[in-house]
Amino acid sequence: MQVSDPSSSKLDVELSQSALLEVLSQALLEEIFNRLENASAIASASCVCRSFKEAGRRVRSARLICLNKYHEDARAGSGLHDAKAEASTSNAVAAQGAPEGQQQQAMSIGDDEGSSSGDEYSFLVFRDVVVDFVREKPHLQQLRIEIESRLQSKTVPVPERRRTDFWLSDPFHLMRWVPSVQATLQHLCIVDYGQQAIMRRTSILKILSQNCKVLKTLDLRNMFIDSSEVEDMPRMTSFTLRCVKVIGDTLQHINARMRNLTTLALLGVFGVTHGNLDFPSMKVLCLGLSTIAKDVSIDIPSLVKLQLKIMCPEKLTINAASLKFMAFNLEVKDAAKVEMKNLHNLQEVLYGASSFATLWSLVATNQMLSKLFLDIPCMALGEDGKWLGVLKNIPLALPTFKNLLLCQKLAVLNIGPGLWHAMEVNLEELSTVQNWPPFNRLIIHMIPQNLDACLAILQLLLKPTLNSLEMYIHINSPVSYEAIVSQVTDIVSYFGQGLVFRPQLWKKSLNFSCFSF
Repeated sequence: MQVSDPSSSKLDVELSQSALLEVLSQALLEEIFNRLENASAIASASCVCRSFKEAGRRVRSARLICLNKYHEDARAGSGLHDAKAEASTSNAVAAQGAPEGQQQQAMSIGDDEGSSSGDEYSFLVFRDVVVDFVREKPHLQQLRIEIESRLQSKTVPVPERRRTDFWLSDPFHLMRWVPSVQATLQHLCIVDYGQQAIMRRTSILKILSQNCKVLKTLDLRNMFIDSSEVEDMPRMTSFTLRCVKVIGDTLQHINARMRNLTTLALLGVFGVTHGNLDFPSMKVLCLGLSTIAKDVSIDIPSLVKLQLKIMCPEKLTINAASLKFMAFNLEVKDAAKVEMKNLHNLQEVLYGASSFATLWSLVATNQMLSKLFLDIPCMALGEDGKWLGVLKNIPLALPTFKNLLLCQKLAVLNIGPGLWHAMEVNLEELSTVQNWPPFNRLIIHMIPQNLDACLAILQLLLKPTLNSLEMYIHINSPVSYEAIVSQVTDIVSYFGQGLVFRPQLWKKSLNFSCFSF
């Protein structure tokens, strides 16, 4: 009979606990590294010790940012030799693989603009740094590569655009790093440098469809995309294009090759000529086409949310029996044909146009509407939100408000600044409206021009059924915030504590938080 050595058993237990602790510590480190996301932070932390280096190598999520300073440095140092540029590449990526204890500075990708980089010439090889970083991360599932907004927005003289190349969707550049993550990459966002990329055609969809078979979500911005050779992407569930130029058949290619999409968002897309969309499982569709297409058909019975912000096609057909939430922002031309089929379950509508004929056809078949936003797109705002005035040649005719009486379940009425201006201009006509739906929440976005007209309109709209009045006054309004709020506060006081008045300032964007978009 063998008697076990107590000291040996104790040693085994201690070894097991040590191994368990090491596993737990490594898992915790990896979780911390995944929360860092910023490539600069990941590279810096990877230099601490061997276990940190391994955790950095196994990171699953990363974000790389090209800073404006890289272009500024390139302008100043455009005459440097390629040998120096290659040396800078080695310095920039060395921080990721530095031996434990070695004193090196991490690369500066994603650093704040005021921070300094240890690499004088890293601006010349941003794309190379991207390649080297991604190649060393075999477990990447989520990746975002972008040009920062400050570099995007500034005007760069044509001769200087070639001094350094930030074209992130360059097919040759993509083929240097995409294959290294083809087995793991599930979520990808690339925000390209518009001034270089929008004039150069990229086959990025072909490359991703051939290599990244597990890709689920894709967000591409500021590019000129050739979709003609895209292959099947059955795992894709969400696809976004923003500020992108495409070829005429792109909608057809997306519809044919990404059949399992549940969300498709096209925002500021140029070049589409036609498209028939009939995805079997799509829930959300945002169609923002900035050029006039000939024929667009949407036949998606499963669709729940639809946002249309487009130049009106010559022919537009919508068939969506399950649609509940709709944003309609387009001017229907006299020669255009817009046909809507099986739209009987709408609960919320955001409507922005100078013609209300389409709205009334929707109201007639959707009398259970609970939330409605109405606006006329006649107010011009600058990029900084400053009010620039009223746009000319936009009709300011009021909608036939009595048609809203069909919506007896309407609980929220949201009035946009353009419609409010039209109400001020047409106050006499508005005063003839005797009855309003029994909504209990009134939201108004305004750029008030005439205080007396504003107060008269409010007295028409305020009813005993109302329990919430939210008023957003533009910061650059001709009528001051203080002047209108003090007067409205007096009016609201007559309704007692049952009516809550919430005044606020606004500048750039409207508040749609009460809607499901």
